[in-house]
Amino acid sequence: NGSQVQTQSNSQGQTLTMLDWGYVYNDGVIEDFENRHGVTVERQAAQGSAETLSQLRAGRADYDLVPLGNYAVTPAMEEGYLQPLDLDQVPAYDDVFDFLKADYFEQDGEVYGIPRSFGQTPLAVNTDTVDDDVTSLEALFDESYEGVIGGRDDARLQVLYERAASGSEPLNPASADAIDFDRLRERLATHVGLSGGLWGSGGDSEQLLRSGEVAIQPVWNYVISSMQESGVPVERVYPEEGTKAWFIQFCIPEGAENVEAAHRFIQEWHAGVGYESLMAPSNIAVPNERVFEDNDVDPAAFGLDDPSRFIYEEPKPQSLIERYAQVWSEAKSAAGE
Repeated sequence: NGSQVQTQSNSQGQTLTMLDWGYVYNDGVIEDFENRHGVTVERQAAQGSAETLSQLRAGRADYDLVPLGNYAVTPAMEEGYLQPLDLDQVPAYDDVFDFLKADYFEQDGEVYGIPRSFGQTPLAVNTDTVDDDVTSLEALFDESYEGVIGGRDDARLQVLYERAASGSEPLNPASADAIDFDRLRERLATHVGLSGGLWGSGGDSEQLLRSGEVAIQPVWNYVISSMQESGVPVERVYPEEGTKAWFIQFCIPEGAENVEAAHRFIQEWHAGVGYESLMAPSNIAVPNERVFEDNDVDPAAFGLDDPSRFIYEEPKPQSLIERYAQVWSEAKSAAGE
């Protein structure tokens, strides 16, 4: 909601300023960190990586620590909005799952993003409404499911799903030359026309399923877990083309004032704070081998036993992102949205 959350402590004059999603921090974990280190933590809520990147570009991101999705680290790094991390101050980095230490987080031998949390977006299928054995992302474009399809109102992700479903190569094109935009526009319009609703947040996606407005849609894994725990007949389907996965990075902006405290917070997140605050209550993984070992959690419970099943949205030029947005808008208009 953009409102500032400030927690006071017996501070020694240090203040750690953070931007992050509102759901990440459970009550108490920030206060405990403050009391252990004699700092005051000030948090500002953000809606997503796109907003974080926009704040950086507009010069409004006056923070010591910010979250960025894997696709957003590269432009922030290349445009000079981030400073390299001192990994000597974050020994827990050694145990971060290697397959998430993306080479596009690095520049000139320095690392600019440390994976903070890892999630998946399988297909949620309401088995009371859908009798078929849904296995493929192509279901999102299948006319036999007209009116019960749902999807995220996000151009970049819609293009990723369409390319994965249709087997288009490359999955993450680096330029517009690899894309047939007329075909893409038509396919996206088909998806929107079949949809019973589009969502922008986890709460929206859950409401669409609970209300019966949709019965098949990609949705964050923790939303599916929450619905299953409350008795909603929702099945989790890992699509045969691959399951969309996302991972959020801790990054330190260029010009941050309290860099030492930022590094300290990152280390403590991986040493225990992240498990207590996010992983245990919300089923969103802290992607660190030690976290799983120390808490006796099987990586298979989070799908992390088979990294080959995942597909990702990779970094892409801003010009291509803008073209995707244009085509998605045209597809929605063509479908009457």
